[in-house]
Amino acid sequence: MTESPTPRRLILLRHAEAVSPDMGCFSQEADMARRLTPDGEKAAVRCGLWLQSHALTPDIVLCSPAQRTRQTLAGVQSGLSPATIPTVQLCPEIYEAEPSALAAAVRQVPQQARTVLLVGHNPGISDFARWLDSHNHQLDMGFAPASVAVFTMIGSDLVPDQTSWANCDNMSLNLHTFTRP
Repeated sequence: MTESPTPRRLILLRHAEAVSPDMGCFSQEADMARRLTPDGEKAAVRCGLWLQSHALTPDIVLCSPAQRTRQTLAGVQSGLSPATIPTVQLCPEIYEAEPSALAAAVRQVPQQARTVLLVGHNPGISDFARWLDSHNHQLDMGFAPASVAVFTMIGSDLVPDQTSWANCDNMSLNLHTFTRP
């Protein structure tokens, strides 16, 4: 008997709590340099521990290059098993992205990846989550900092698996879990 493959999972993570922007400094450069607060650093580690405890170790990470998303990712990685080091891609197109840009980034993920972690910003990350599964009312609560949404790709647990990240759209994924560890 053939064992079912691990389903394809897309994990959306909004960066953890960041410091407020300096008054009067609204440049993209200043926004990109915003760091996590001490509470945000702790929340990022909790996210990693939560992912580890739910066997959601990413094969690949798509991360905005902003300081706060990279710090969030570092915290997540510290909570994961040291034996699992995912491939990390810093993707400038994730910063201030619309759902269509986030979907385009996911569609570029290699076929062999089963679990993808996308670390991004609001409002794009919450809009993308609602676009992927507009019927799930859990997402109506809002996407607070350090929130995690786990989606599973429909049919990816079947043998043979004929799904692909290249087909990522609002008909291919369902929300499995939405939490803020």
